[in-house]
Amino acid sequence: MLAAVKPLGSDDFSLIETLACRIWPSAYDGILSPEQIENILSKIYNPANLAQELGDGHRFWGAFMGAAALGFASGYRKGAVIWIKKLYVLPEAQGTGVGKLLLQAAIDGFSPGEEARLYVNGGNTSAQGFYVRQGFSHADTVKVRMGDYDFTDFIFAKKLV
Repeated sequence: MLAAVKPLGSDDFSLIETLACRIWPSAYDGILSPEQIENILSKIYNPANLAQELGDGHRFWGAFMGAAALGFASGYRKGAVIWIKKLYVLPEAQGTGVGKLLLQAAIDGFSPGEEARLYVNGGNTSAQGFYVRQGFSHADTVKVRMGDYDFTDFIFAKKLV
């Protein structure tokens, strides 16, 4: 049975925050310290920040198997580019197609667009591999700030037309 993807709203912010707190420690194990993870989670996934993103035109989606949440994604549109802002899947649901479903939901939610783009941590080779398998390629290397920390991220892009 495939997971179902549905839009999320402000009533779902606590679910998004809970999922992020469950997923990030394994997603960034060996890449970020526990202190960095805690700091970034507290700044990015608090309800006020999520509400700000929603107010700025971001949309959120969740993947569910029955009532069990498996992951979430968010994105926004800037001109002809669809930006995937967040895409996280519980470790036990990775490799089951949930990430593909969430990625496609975010792209479809803003279609038509000419290109999909996203930032991925330069050290997160697992995520980079996932995006390459979905047809994305490395387009740029940039410095970013998350929470109180500076990182090198890669921008991955995929033509949609």
